[in-house]
Amino acid sequence: MSRTVPASGNLAVRGQQFWLGVTHAGREITLWADTTVIHLLLNGSRLKTVPSRLTLNHLRQLLADGGRPAGPPPISTGPAKAGGPIEVDRLVNATGLIALAGRQHPVGYHLAGQRVTARLDHGVLHLLDANRRVLRSLSNPLTPTDLARPRDARPGGPPPAATTEALRVDRRVSSLGSIAIAGQKIQVGIGHAGHTVTVEEADTSFRVLDGDQVLIQVPRTTTKTIARFKARKPEPAGRHLGQPRRTPTEQSADGTPAQPQRTVPQWL
Repeated sequence: MSRTVPASGNLAVRGQQFWLGVTHAGREITLWADTTVIHLLLNGSRLKTVPSRLTLNHLRQLLADGGRPAGPPPISTGPAKAGGPIEVDRLVNATGLIALAGRQHPVGYHLAGQRVTARLDHGVLHLLDANRRVLRSLSNPLTPTDLARPRDARPGGPPPAATTEALRVDRRVSSLGSIAIAGQKIQVGIGHAGHTVTVEEADTSFRVLDGDQVLIQVPRTTTKTIARFKARKPEPAGRHLGQPRRTPTEQSADGTPAQPQRTVPQWL
C-alpha cells in the first residue's frame, strides 16, 4: 500500500504513527506490513523498519482500502542464525555515535544525522546506506555475548556492495605548512598555513586538495584508520600562527621586560 507523507512529516496508518520528517513531506511512501513488522520504502529503497502494531483486522481493512497483497519482505526477518551476520537500523547522533547492546559506539562525525544499517558480520562492523553500499567498515566492538542483545536485530541480508567513492576528510594546515592524517604527516606548504584543505584517501596514497585544485599527492605509509573527519578549530583571533602567547615575565624582542596589560576601569 502507498501513502503520501503529510506536511508534518508524521504518517499515520490505522492508529500507528511513523515519523519520517518534514523533508519527506508530499512524497509517496510504500508500506510493507504484517502483524510483526512494517517496512517503509521510498522509490524501492527502504527508509526504516519498525515493529508492527497492526492486527489481522487492520490488514483486511487496508486491503479493502486499496492495498495489495505483499510480496517477499524487502529485508530478512525472523530470528538470526547463531554465528551468522545480523543487521540493525540506527540513526547516527550529532557526535557520530550509534547505540549497540546498551552502549554508545563511535562510527564517525561525517555520518552524523544519517540513518544507517549496522551489519555485524563476525569481526567486522559494516555501516550501510539505504542502497546497501558500504559507508564505512570498522572492527566489531561487540563480544559474542553482546551479539545476542542488540535491539531490533534481524538476520543479515545479502553481502553489501563495496562503495567506489573515495573517503574525504578536512584538515587545517599548521603554521609550519603540514597536516596529519591517520598518524601520517604530510607537508603541504607554508603558503597554505591556516587554510582548511580536503584530504582524499585512496588505497595507496593521500591526495590533498584546495577546492578542486590538487596541491599534493603522496604515498600512504600508514596502516592506521582515519579517526578524525573534521578540521580543528582555528586559532583565537589576535594570535599569530606559530607564536605562543607571551607571559608578563617574558622579554620582548628588544630585550626589555614585557609590560603587563593595564586594566581600564569600566566607568572611564
